[in-house]
Amino acid sequence: MIISKLILTIFFLVCSTTAKIVFKRPITKAMREHLGRVIGGTDAAATEYPFMAFLMIDDGDLTAFCGGTIIARQWILTAGHCVVNTGAGNKLTNATRHAPWHPMRSFTSVKPGKITVGLGSTYNAETQHYKVSKVHVHPDLNLDYFDNDIALLKLKKKISYNNAVQPIHIDTGVVTDGMTVTGVGWGKTSLESQTTAQVLQQVDLTTGNEALCKQIRSQFDSNDGNYICVTTPEGRDTCSGDSGGPLLRRCNNNPDSTGSTGSGPWVQLGITSYGDSAERDMDTVCASSNGAGFYTHVAPYLDFISKTTGIKKKNFAATCNGGKIDYIGNDNAGAKVSPAFAAFIIAILAEVLFSLY
Repeated sequence: MIISKLILTIFFLVCSTTAKIVFKRPITKAMREHLGRVIGGTDAAATEYPFMAFLMIDDGDLTAFCGGTIIARQWILTAGHCVVNTGAGNKLTNATRHAPWHPMRSFTSVKPGKITVGLGSTYNAETQHYKVSKVHVHPDLNLDYFDNDIALLKLKKKISYNNAVQPIHIDTGVVTDGMTVTGVGWGKTSLESQTTAQVLQQVDLTTGNEALCKQIRSQFDSNDGNYICVTTPEGRDTCSGDSGGPLLRRCNNNPDSTGSTGSGPWVQLGITSYGDSAERDMDTVCASSNGAGFYTHVAPYLDFISKTTGIKKKNFAATCNGGKIDYIGNDNAGAKVSPAFAAFIIAILAEVLFSLY
């Protein structure tokens, strides 16, 4: 069964075979009651991930939680399945799992007024809240297999940047097997956990193994395709509640200085989407020895992001160059001189020099 990596559970309401979240208290109170961390992870430093966003999706007596990232002053990047309702009227985030033969292609976006975005703190209860004005889910999102699992949220007001709130750039570099990558989120810390993390968690992971990835997801072709596969043989993984959050890599050519304990700037490779295991065992979907987490590879969706936000790719895409980021473009870069203007200046200088002789 395919497992959506979503949702903390405040209380369980068992209905048929689907577990649901029942929540009838103020969001702020519930946030203060969350405990735990990413499986096998550690607490994140206060300003290590200033681009992180904490999403609260409220729908009456149901509240779901996801992650996201800041990519511009009014735009949050997240997973599509975090912000949709299924055709049957049940939010996808209600379900802890669903089988690929259960049709779930029909969906509607969650109303913007139901979503609150928290920014600026590793403690989810202390984040600054922003309201959402528009929800843009990829038009080809397929909830059977989590294809095109990507969405953008436009905030009602622009974000004020500071040392704790900053955007992240999307990595356009090649993703290879065996790369050290880092998952970040406020999700569950164990299979037994009933809650998500109160403090933002980080966990270092490795891309690959291609054979196991294909065994679990037959459509998988390579880590440089539309999905990035991270196997979990060492008991480290993202889990329920981490959906929508980023899969990161640090720009550093030194293999001993990568991941959460390394140095160098971060870029975003993927979006936490779902996980599964070779055994299809519903009890071992996170951190299974024969399991894998699948992350939407963001680079193939640069056109979708640019068209939706109206922002040029050069302003949110980049790649690593050793220990620094090579920006495709930079709004703060020096002004460029047009060829015509350059020719004009050269002509003037030539005339001045000629007159001197």
